[in-house]
Amino acid sequence: MTDLIERVDAAFSETAGDAPGEAAPEWSRRDDAAGTTRPLHILLAVSLGGSAVLLFAMSSGHLHGARATVGIVAALAQVALAVGVLTRPSRALFGVAAAGNVAIVAFWLAVEGTQAVSAATAGIGVAVSAVAVLVAVALALRPALGRAWSSATSVIGSVVPVAVAALAIAGLFTTSTALATTASKPSATPGGSAAALALSGTVKVPGENSKTFQSIVAGNATEQTELKKWVPLGAADQAVLTGQLSQALQAAERYPTVASAKAAGMILAGGMAPGVGAHYQEINADAFKGINADGTVNPLYPASWIYASVAPDAPVVGVMYESFGQSAPAGFIGPNDHWHRHSNVCIQIGAGKIGVPFAADQDVTPQECADVHGQFMKKTVWMVHAWVVPGWESPQGVFSHDNLHVYCPGNTDLTNAIGFCDRQS
Repeated sequence: MTDLIERVDAAFSETAGDAPGEAAPEWSRRDDAAGTTRPLHILLAVSLGGSAVLLFAMSSGHLHGARATVGIVAALAQVALAVGVLTRPSRALFGVAAAGNVAIVAFWLAVEGTQAVSAATAGIGVAVSAVAVLVAVALALRPALGRAWSSATSVIGSVVPVAVAALAIAGLFTTSTALATTASKPSATPGGSAAALALSGTVKVPGENSKTFQSIVAGNATEQTELKKWVPLGAADQAVLTGQLSQALQAAERYPTVASAKAAGMILAGGMAPGVGAHYQEINADAFKGINADGTVNPLYPASWIYASVAPDAPVVGVMYESFGQSAPAGFIGPNDHWHRHSNVCIQIGAGKIGVPFAADQDVTPQECADVHGQFMKKTVWMVHAWVVPGWESPQGVFSHDNLHVYCPGNTDLTNAIGFCDRQS
């Protein structure tokens, strides 16, 4: 391998000037007594190549949208810089490599914890790019640096970033596998069988504090209202709310799995979606009992049960209440249950399912809905989620719209154009 590097070095030594036809600068020429004069060039090129491999892998398999595009463009730029470092090294090129990798470090830090990019993978990406920054800056300041290093030093310097990139790629795929199979241990809770089932099916997933679900489902104005900070209640109101949520949990436990929901005659509304789960809708008179005449909630009568997927054994993770009034109901005691509704919704009812052919809150017209034999709704009923099942609490609050602990099956957030998970079970 040392001989190969020296032959490559010799081939490039005559074309290492800063401009076509220009004689190679002194720092790019070979010195037989000192061995190869290009160990840092090779180290920089391999670091750039390793960074490109990581970016390609992450952008094609774990990122989507604008982040995926940026990652692929950055990877292509890294490849071009790596080739340039070996074929046409110059101070200017080293400077570009340093600045570019500072930006790539920022990119890794921005995607860490989102879209299934683990902190470990992002950290390795930052490390590889940081090596490129350091070496590029060193060469830009002192192009002759490393001239007296031996060929063996060059080989070692080239292998290190390759090993780091290989470990990062291996970690990229093993992380997903581990997350899919590592469940947290159930603990004794007063929640009953459904709580134990939920706890046994709970897994630790990346991105608990990320903006993943906000980017997938930006939400309308009423959904954004659900992100307001929790307002603490007084002792008396808190006692009432505790009782209401306890009753909501009792209701959730009536149908602990998808199979039990189906057996009770519920039908799937739409499909499984990251952050909001799979909703199974009541289609009998009980769906109207969730709101009392005075607008307060009757926690024992949700309209929908929310599950971790559409698999028969998927556990219940929460419930949803619905109001058919023109304005949001009083609901639960206190100001924290911010209700939401959707606009321009097209639904298809049949075959034991409520189909949703178009994403909600878009510019869907009644004619477009009629063309797919659907029923058009200018506005839906008012809704609020209640994440009351132990082990599936939402970090954003019990009434939050999205629950960052509810991922698509396989612990990803990959969705189709409508927003439903690519994998439903």
